[in-house]
Amino acid sequence: MKLGCLTIAGVLFSIQLLTASPGSAQGVNDVKVTVALKKQPLLSALRQIEEQTSYRFAYVESQVNVYDKLVLSRAERSVGYTLALLLYQTDLRYTVRNNTILLLKREQDGGKSSQGLPESHAISEVAALTVKGSVKGEHGETLPGVSILEKGTKNGTISNEQGGFSINVASGSAVLVFSIVGYSMQEVPVDNRQALQVTLAASNTRMGEVVVVGYGAQNKRNVTGAISKVDMKQMENLPTTNVSQALRGRIAGVQFVDNGRPGQGGSILIRGTKSLNGGNNPLIIVDGIQFNSSLADINPNDIESMEVLKDASAAAIYGSRAANGVILITSKKGKSEKPVIRANVFQGFSGWSYKLKTLSPERYIQALLDWRKQSGLESDPAQIEKYLQSSEAENYQAGHTVDPWEEIAQQGRVATYDLNVSGRSKATNYFLSASYTDEKGLIYNDNQKRISLRANIENKITSWLTLGLHSTYIKRDLSGKEAAVHYAYHTSPYGRLYYDDGDPTRFPVPEEQLVLNPMRAALLTENEEAYHNLFTNFYALLNLPGVPGLSYRFNYSPNYRWRHNYNFFAQDKKMNSNTTSASKFNQENFDWVFENILTYKKRINENHAFDVTLLYGQTHTQLENTTANASPLANPALKWNSLTLGEVQTVTSDAEQTDGVSSMARLNYELLSRYIFTFTARRDGSSVFAENNKYATFPSAAFAWILSDEQFFKPVTFVNSLKLRASYGSVGNQAIGPYQSLSLSASNQYVYGDGGSTSTGVYPVSIANPDLKWETTATANLALDAEFFDGRLAATIEGYNIKTKNLIVRRSIPIMTGYTSILTNLGETNNRGIEITINSANIQRKNFEWNTNAVFSTNKNKLVHLYNSDIDGDGKEDNDVANKWFIGEPVFVAYDYEQDGIYQEGDVLPTGYKPGFVRLRDVNGDKTINTADRKVIGQLEPKYRWGITNNFRYKDFSLSIFVNAMQGWIKSFNQLDFTGSSLGNNYPGRAVNMLDAGWWTEENKSTTRPSLVYTNPFLHGYYMSRDFIRLQDVSLSYEVPKKTLERFGVNSLRIYVSGRNLYTLTDWIGPDPESGYSTQGEYFPTPRSVAAGLNVSF
Repeated sequence: MKLGCLTIAGVLFSIQLLTASPGSAQGVNDVKVTVALKKQPLLSALRQIEEQTSYRFAYVESQVNVYDKLVLSRAERSVGYTLALLLYQTDLRYTVRNNTILLLKREQDGGKSSQGLPESHAISEVAALTVKGSVKGEHGETLPGVSILEKGTKNGTISNEQGGFSINVASGSAVLVFSIVGYSMQEVPVDNRQALQVTLAASNTRMGEVVVVGYGAQNKRNVTGAISKVDMKQMENLPTTNVSQALRGRIAGVQFVDNGRPGQGGSILIRGTKSLNGGNNPLIIVDGIQFNSSLADINPNDIESMEVLKDASAAAIYGSRAANGVILITSKKGKSEKPVIRANVFQGFSGWSYKLKTLSPERYIQALLDWRKQSGLESDPAQIEKYLQSSEAENYQAGHTVDPWEEIAQQGRVATYDLNVSGRSKATNYFLSASYTDEKGLIYNDNQKRISLRANIENKITSWLTLGLHSTYIKRDLSGKEAAVHYAYHTSPYGRLYYDDGDPTRFPVPEEQLVLNPMRAALLTENEEAYHNLFTNFYALLNLPGVPGLSYRFNYSPNYRWRHNYNFFAQDKKMNSNTTSASKFNQENFDWVFENILTYKKRINENHAFDVTLLYGQTHTQLENTTANASPLANPALKWNSLTLGEVQTVTSDAEQTDGVSSMARLNYELLSRYIFTFTARRDGSSVFAENNKYATFPSAAFAWILSDEQFFKPVTFVNSLKLRASYGSVGNQAIGPYQSLSLSASNQYVYGDGGSTSTGVYPVSIANPDLKWETTATANLALDAEFFDGRLAATIEGYNIKTKNLIVRRSIPIMTGYTSILTNLGETNNRGIEITINSANIQRKNFEWNTNAVFSTNKNKLVHLYNSDIDGDGKEDNDVANKWFIGEPVFVAYDYEQDGIYQEGDVLPTGYKPGFVRLRDVNGDKTINTADRKVIGQLEPKYRWGITNNFRYKDFSLSIFVNAMQGWIKSFNQLDFTGSSLGNNYPGRAVNMLDAGWWTEENKSTTRPSLVYTNPFLHGYYMSRDFIRLQDVSLSYEVPKKTLERFGVNSLRIYVSGRNLYTLTDWIGPDPESGYSTQGEYFPTPRSVAAGLNVSF
């Protein structure tokens, strides 16, 4: 409504006559609008408000038209606050009468209007010092519309579209307060500076978080897929040497398992097992590029953020490699113009969290006597020396015993020294780091030394061109032959590991050559094992001139990895024969990724916005390796450096390469700021597949509805945000190595006759399958995200249904074909589950805070079908008993006989049985125990996973306590078997040690453990629960007050102590229920560690 100057008073007078009392501005402070201006006229903002509300504006056209370059960041605000922000940039004010807002010329008071702003944001001008600068978020994003207030006054301003600001303050000692919705308020002392660069951290409001989504980043409010963000701050006070440790129990639906050994990567499983023979490990993306190495090759201190993409909608942009989920890792950048030097140092010690109980000297004697008695042999304790081997008897008489666990142990410790420098200027952003880790495991020579270097450099060449590189080099040195854990398990307590001169014996008990000295190979072997990884991404970013919102990114990422493993076995001085040998293994990998990414972002008006991402890329991998062996050596002086001196020499080599091509399109569309759609399609081609199916297309779609923005939801004031998400899509899994779809041949060499020449023969070993194609995983996901009580309580609940079809399986075929099997597509698996994440700020006081994070997930995995065969004609699809694959059951199950106690004296015994033998359940009731009595008795993966983290802060002290648990799974602990078979590898009656978990005797009639002579004719397992609850991490830190540090020129200093794997509640009697290892060679102890460190910045 345009008004003339002479009629404006009449209009106002008429409005006043029509109302009983003057109108109040309270209404404009209740109605919410979303308005944004980018150097646009004030009239545009007025129209936006009129479109979204019932208000109408009255104004003098000549007074309004002069304001044509106003700036206002896009956000939901009240009408009153929106007008206050707009009119602060003008000399206008407003008044409200019913649904009419009248704009009037402000009185000429020499200042700007603060009408509609809270009192603390009212504006007044002083002129002693002019301070200019810019405000950005912690991820480098510009922040327009930030309120900047001189503390203790009404003097303030607002940042412009580029995040810049200018303010006059009363003195150089003034303090500026920066605040904006979604970010934590920050106070910055001026300190006589005329230029400030301010970085605001995201607030506790989860919907305000910025998350990486693959080929970009989004505000969590706008995310439609299942993406979980790892809180890396929780790892700052822990002795973390492997970034994957941040995933353990802290993300719903993610399972991480490792053995605690130095330099080992562990395994990660996201939302259950999907493939039978293909890999189930997730795809790792570092700074936007596929990372084909171990997570042990990443320095945890270099990581800024880590996200996990769990559903097909989020992961579909990565297509053929994303069937098992995606882990996105983003490295750090510079945040402030002032260079920041940061050092993080910690040292710690570790011990055995649990020591597997083997027979003590006394129990070893008792076991031998009991075994002899149960075997019908003489069993007189007074004659024990006669029953022992002669060398054992000699040590028994001398009172010499050995604890093999102590003999192979070393003091576990870890030390990490990390230094980084970061900063940014108007044109350049940089982050440089160097790190050294020295880690010793609990077993002799099980060590790692790691060197890490990183350079992240980005330079803005012009206003439209940015060039950068992210480069890291890692060297992991695992040199040293570790002691043999499996031999330690078997070592007799009356054995001998060293001669009198200190040289190692060959056998602890010379008469018993089943068991070697667990230290012999470690002491006589010189080993050099090193892994190198040079991973770089060169990129260019073009913001194309003349087309706002259009950008192009080019990535070229080469990854060169090389490793070697050299071994030299020295001469055993106690042996007459030549025991020397040497070997060399070398491997080189070279991968590259080439990508072109085009992005266009456009907001059409307040109701419609979209962005489009297009990708075309190529990938290449190649490796070659060579292994050379020589033994015995005529002259060992050169060790592995002259293998030609070996009497017997062997050489093997291998090489392979793969190529791939990808294209992808993604559309994000936002309607009315509360209806959000994502559509993605990716097409991949891979050289590993057969000629008929080299390409596959993987589409997905997702929708998010922000219910809390609906008018009908406004009365629910305790709910700050409520968002419903739904998605469906498919992703692929290559699941095989190169050349597997082809007909392959092998070669062998033959010598015909004495002194004959060597001939090489070539023969076929596998049949081709030209129709072999991709495994495809389709995921449906439904979720609800909610925040309550001003962000103090946030919760996410997700449900999913995952179907994986065309499983790549090697299937048996009739032998008359000339082959035994063929690689083909068949079958289907299904995973269904629920994930719950809760974050709460329980107490928030000035000096005390208590926050809790809890995650829970359950997954039901099953095999839907396999071969679609019904050979027995029972109307049901046949199972694959040999592989323990059963229709309708989880992929990994315990299929075996079920134990029903121990036969006791007086029981009716089957033929050949004795008291103390295991009773097996007659499942089918036919009075006979045979293969028909086997059944699925449990699953080998957990049904439930949960974790709870409690964080406490009292003044400058912080305490974090993390509990991790998995439940609903079992596994056979085979060392409970005494038969000496491949099942348990125990040998009672021989000079060999074994597990001490009890056994049946006439005096101790156990109902759970068999006798020492039980033959286990059915080779059944011994199943135990792997359920556990573990006090995983505890850390206590102290943040030194800034006032104390200022005198020393230090920005921050945090001192901390922490403990890991402190206590485990479980019935599992193996080394660790989480890893579940149940063979002697895997019995590396899980460490319990305590560390102390400091984090300082300058």
